Amino acid sequence: MRQHERRQFPRIETDVTVEVYTSPHHTAEPEVAEICSVINLSESGMRFCAGRRFEQNKLLRLTFLLPDSIIIIRTDARIIHLQKRKGNTCDVGVEFSNIGLPDRKIIRHFVEKHLKSIPG
Repeated sequence: MRQHERRQFPRIETDVTVEVYTSPHHTAEPEVAEICSVINLSESGMRFCAGRRFEQNKLLRLTFLLPDSIIIIRTDARIIHLQKRKGNTCDVGVEFSNIGLPDRKIIRHFVEKHLKSIPG
């Protein structure tokens, strides 16, 4: 039995790294809470693997660069899903908030390009 997809936008697996800041405030010298590997990405959010614990509904600041791109995407994101893994790692699902339309379009184009390259 196939599970119904609830997401509005397609999500792809990708090899992207994201810098996660625990404070969404824009300061001159923000400190990176953690650098994480992205598991999947869509124009509305992402899932990444973290080596530390985060709290549900916490607002984060994310910075990442898509492959073959020179544009750095910076956005706030709210934690909507947490799933503990073996050891001390956790999968963190976030929904982007306050993301600009140009950045959303860049992500959408990246996702669509990736989907078109998958055979079948």
